Amino acid sequence: ASPAIGITPMGPGSGHDRAAPRRVRRATVAEAGLALGLSLVFCRLLEPCAAWAFCRSRGVARSIFVRRRSRGALHDEPTGGTFLDERTVDLHRKYHDATLDYTMQNFAWVEGKQFATDALLSPELQEQVWRASRARLFRWPQLEARDMHKVKLGREPQRFCRDGLDPVALGDPQDNVFVINLPRRPAKLRHALHQLYQAGVSATVVDGIDGDTFAGQDDLGRLGVSTLPGYCGHQNTLPYLTSGQLGCFMSHFQIWHHMVEEGIESALILEDDFDLQENFAQRFGEHLEEASSEDWNLLYLGRSPTEGDWRQVSEHIVEPGYTLWTVAYVIRLEAAREFVERHVERELAPLDHYFSVAMGRGLDLHWNDQARHWAKYVPQVLRGLAVTPPLAMPYVGSMFLSDTAMLRNG
Repeated sequence: ASPAIGITPMGPGSGHDRAAPRRVRRATVAEAGLALGLSLVFCRLLEPCAAWAFCRSRGVARSIFVRRRSRGALHDEPTGGTFLDERTVDLHRKYHDATLDYTMQNFAWVEGKQFATDALLSPELQEQVWRASRARLFRWPQLEARDMHKVKLGREPQRFCRDGLDPVALGDPQDNVFVINLPRRPAKLRHALHQLYQAGVSATVVDGIDGDTFAGQDDLGRLGVSTLPGYCGHQNTLPYLTSGQLGCFMSHFQIWHHMVEEGIESALILEDDFDLQENFAQRFGEHLEEASSEDWNLLYLGRSPTEGDWRQVSEHIVEPGYTLWTVAYVIRLEAAREFVERHVERELAPLDHYFSVAMGRGLDLHWNDQARHWAKYVPQVLRGLAVTPPLAMPYVGSMFLSDTAMLRNG
């Protein structure tokens, strides 16, 4: 992929415009980091990253954005982040501006957007896919061969760090690149495969857990899945967990579970709305080498910061503050095992916020006023780093196809 921003055609005739058979209402997409307090609900979809909103509200410096430790608006306690690299800010700004342009060009379609299924699937195929996804739900958390689809587009065996270096020590995922895709979203899969092809990266496409297949609370009890006790969304998110957010967490969990079962030392996990940046594979390997002196078990390749970074590790590696998005990250077996053995599926929350609290972020309540309550149940086991600027971003327009922020009536 090139630094030019990927834009997936949408609207009538694009493969994204088939209305769902049941009536739904649209929810505010705070989970994508879209929050600037714009007056219209659909306009809130125009902020694709909290990083750009964060920086625009405070003013961006030159090569490095630096500010004093500010006071949290609710609790008058200092936030941890002190700076954001301008390259990260610029990349977010670019996607932000492209999203505004896209929205204005497709204003009528965006304004009337509701939950929709993929128009590449006929109604008959949609029904077949739903039934297959429903059956797949009850195989969770096991990943069987029929749930994984290998796509060979890169060198074999695959590695990102240089030859002669220890890939395990560096956290190189090698052949363990996983792309989460819902079978009812073939247009997103097409975009993801094109990105992988351009980057020369092989991957395994994993059938995700589709929140639209839950029939009711009984399904959750049968699977042993629940939100954390007293769960309530915070001031920057929905007050309750959507079925899509639940499916998202479970989709990632099944890959962690697979890592533990197979002894996979590290894995790169991608959600199917990613844009890979220029020279992705080479830069990824170089950044792994830059992080070699750090004891990390989570490495964000794509993120949306809600505060400044806590520490500059090297030119391209930082220790992040409270961070949104799970579009692209590397997780090591140690962290995956912690999550699986602690049965985090029994006390879950929206995944990106869960990761931040698991890193010990947000306890000043600057973004998540429920963080201290969540921290009673979220294990503080992540030692997170992030690459800067990001190597992956959600493609422009993907937020309008969000399966985590749409509410299904009934």
